[in-house]
Amino acid sequence: MRLAMGGEAVRNGPGETYYAQLKCHDPSGDDYYVTFTRRTVRISSYQDDAIKDAVETWADTAGALD
Repeated sequence: MRLAMGGEAVRNGPGETYYAQLKCHDPSGDDYYVTFTRRTVRISSYQDDAIKDAVETWADTAGALD
Protein backbone atom coordinates (compact mmCIF):
# COMPACT_ATOMS: atom_id res chain seq x y z
CA MET A 1 0.00 0.00 0.00
CA ARG A 2 2.87 2.35 0.75
CA LEU A 3 3.97 2.20 -2.87
CA ALA A 4 0.45 2.72 -4.19
CA MET A 5 -0.23 5.74 -1.97
CA GLY A 6 3.27 7.15 -1.80
CA GLY A 7 4.84 8.40 1.40
CA GLU A 8 5.34 6.79 4.77
CA ALA A 9 2.67 5.69 7.24
CA VAL A 10 2.87 7.46 10.60
CA ARG A 11 0.95 6.53 13.72
CA ASN A 12 -0.34 9.32 15.96
CA GLY A 13 -1.09 7.35 19.15
CA PRO A 14 -2.22 10.25 21.36
CA GLY A 15 -4.37 11.68 18.57
CA GLU A 16 -6.09 8.42 17.64
CA THR A 17 -9.66 7.86 18.71
CA TYR A 18 -11.51 4.59 19.14
CA TYR A 19 -14.85 3.52 20.45
CA ALA A 20 -16.87 0.38 20.97
CA GLN A 21 -20.62 0.37 21.28
CA LEU A 22 -22.52 -2.50 22.86
CA LYS A 23 -26.23 -3.04 22.42
CA CYS A 24 -27.51 -4.38 25.73
CA HIS A 25 -30.79 -6.00 26.70
CA ASP A 26 -32.10 -5.58 30.24
CA PRO A 27 -34.25 -8.35 31.79
CA SER A 28 -37.05 -5.76 32.01
CA GLY A 29 -37.18 -5.83 28.20
CA ASP A 30 -35.45 -2.48 27.69
CA ASP A 31 -32.70 -2.27 25.05
CA TYR A 32 -29.96 0.33 25.51
CA TYR A 33 -26.43 1.11 24.34
CA VAL A 34 -23.18 1.45 26.26
CA THR A 35 -20.42 3.23 24.36
CA PHE A 36 -16.78 3.12 25.48
CA THR A 37 -14.17 5.65 24.34
CA ARG A 38 -10.68 6.27 25.63
CA ARG A 39 -12.02 8.69 28.23
CA THR A 40 -15.74 8.02 28.71
CA VAL A 41 -18.45 5.44 29.15
CA ARG A 42 -21.78 6.66 27.75
CA ILE A 43 -25.24 5.14 28.22
CA SER A 44 -27.98 5.91 25.71
CA SER A 45 -31.50 4.89 24.68
CA TYR A 46 -32.46 3.58 28.11
CA GLN A 47 -35.95 4.08 29.51
CA ASP A 48 -35.52 3.17 33.18
CA ASP A 49 -33.11 5.10 35.43
CA ALA A 50 -32.35 1.81 37.22
CA ILE A 51 -30.37 0.79 34.12
CA LYS A 52 -28.31 4.00 34.28
CA ASP A 53 -27.73 3.46 38.00
CA ALA A 54 -26.60 -0.15 37.44
CA VAL A 55 -24.14 0.83 34.68
CA GLU A 56 -22.79 3.73 36.77
CA THR A 57 -22.30 1.40 39.76
CA TRP A 58 -20.44 -1.07 37.55
CA ALA A 59 -18.25 1.69 36.04
CA ASP A 60 -17.38 3.01 39.52
CA THR A 61 -16.13 -0.43 40.60
CA ALA A 62 -14.43 -1.45 37.32
CA GLY A 63 -10.67 -1.13 37.13
CA ALA A 64 -8.90 0.85 34.45
CA LEU A 65 -10.50 0.13 31.11
CA ASP A 66 -7.38 0.76 29.04
